[in-house]
Amino acid sequence: CLNRKMFIGGLSWDTTKKDLKDYFSKFGEVVDCTLKLDPITGRSRGFGFVLFKESESVDKVVMDQKEHKLNGKVIDPKRAKAMKTKEPVKKIFVGGLSPDTPEEKIREYFGGFGEVESIELPMDNKTNKRRGFCFITFKEEEPVKKIMEKKYHNVGLSKCEIKVAMSKEQYQQQQQQWGSRGGFVGRARGRGGGPSQNWNQGYSNYWNQGYGNYGYNSQGYGGYGGYDYTGYNNYYGYGDYSSK
Repeated sequence: CLNRKMFIGGLSWDTTKKDLKDYFSKFGEVVDCTLKLDPITGRSRGFGFVLFKESESVDKVVMDQKEHKLNGKVIDPKRAKAMKTKEPVKKIFVGGLSPDTPEEKIREYFGGFGEVESIELPMDNKTNKRRGFCFITFKEEEPVKKIMEKKYHNVGLSKCEIKVAMSKEQYQQQQQQWGSRGGFVGRARGRGGGPSQNWNQGYSNYWNQGYGNYGYNSQGYGGYGGYDYTGYNNYYGYGDYSSK
């Protein structure tokens, strides 16, 4: 039914499913309407989906030259796109780690969740000492899921904060799965909140050492309902909907 489905962005917070159905019914019979709601407040997140009976109705909406307005607001209907096949996430960021923690101790702890492929222990170029964080790559994705069931883990004598480490492309595919917890990605450093413990000392220099593909995530709305809308993260300000 993908060719009969549309993503509708830019909706007023007050728009209802009935409003959505009434508006799009003039383009053809509407089988179903969905509004994405905030699970905490119950308010609309400003986007939803419309499913038509016939694919020709989608063509009519797209080819309509005039602006689409609903409840006094210009809305943005787009053809629904299939979610990309996700790339497995096998890497985590471990923050708040004492630089004195032996690599064997790190491997022993995280090896309890699954086979560890590699451990990266970044060094401070000025002091030539280890920094207070590391990256761990597993052979499979399953250990990452188990580890992410808790935000904090005690590794040696350190209480460590764990975040998912992934490429920007992986992040866009994984936003829904990992939600607001998932998190060491892309260029969003400073938006999603930075490190809050002592291990952020000298942290800014880390960004110039070839690890620039990682950063703290900000939550968008990509991937809802099995459909990929990550390209809309800054469109109509949707990327910030979670804070509204």
